[in-house]
Amino acid sequence: MIAARGMRIAALGVAMFFAGCGDKSDGATGLPQAAEVRISAPASELFVGQTIQLTAVALDASGADLAAGDPIWSSSDANVARVTDTGLLTALSVGSVTLSAALGGKTARMTVAVEELPSYDVTVNVSSTFAPATISVRQYGTVRFVFAGTQQNVTFSTAFPGAPANIPNTSTGTINRQFTSIGDFRYESSITAGLAGFIKVR
Repeated sequence: MIAARGMRIAALGVAMFFAGCGDKSDGATGLPQAAEVRISAPASELFVGQTIQLTAVALDASGADLAAGDPIWSSSDANVARVTDTGLLTALSVGSVTLSAALGGKTARMTVAVEELPSYDVTVNVSSTFAPATISVRQYGTVRFVFAGTQQNVTFSTAFPGAPANIPNTSTGTINRQFTSIGDFRYESSITAGLAGFIKVR
């Protein structure tokens, strides 16, 4: 499952830029020719069913925006992810796909990975490790932290708004935390140096 990879989803609003070049225009449009094209996307890894808006801009040799018309979008596998003429991307099935935007005689490309939508109920086993260290859960879902005899705590980083309350020192039992906000949440143990995990809420 692709969840082990560091995901950044649309709800986070994290812009990512992918530059491309190489395709020469035939000059038929009469529009200025770009030195570079950049794709801007709020995510490069999505869940099945998610939709995000892509944009592409043409730049001149100095890096300034260039009025070169509308980009022509395409997907290397429309069964995995489909992109409309306006850059609206919909993730359809698990896999990886390359998206292209042709504009001003140049083409930019980016790769998008698609994984299954997570469940509402997931478990992290807490001992001398967090297992799994990276998990995904649906918005309003519950993460069950199961403590297995080793005293640990779970401290959520304040850098991630919407994180639930910390879990104080515990050695046995199950403590639940619900995640109501979409986002990525880092957590760690202040007992075991370097022990950390990551929860992706979608």
